[in-house]
Amino acid sequence: MSTNIISRPVYIEQLKNFINKPQVKIITGIRRSGKSTVLSLLRAELLNMGINEEQVIQVNFESFAFSELSTPTNRRSGISSFVKH
Repeated sequence: MSTNIISRPVYIEQLKNFINKPQVKIITGIRRSGKSTVLSLLRAELLNMGINEEQVIQVNFESFAFSELSTPTNRRSGISSFVKH
């Protein structure tokens, strides 16, 4: 099975307006509508802008690799472990 990601320049340009802003960014939509794909595209854009890869955290909560992050408390401490202070 091959994965073809469709470019979403309009979405990415809209999201870029919120980079380096203090507000929390929330992307909503029905299941399988492309939210994770848009975030992957945004991650690629951030890296293209010169943002260090260590500054971009990507977590797939449906992956068993992150199953320990299923509760809010574990999620906070687990994601905090990715952040270098």
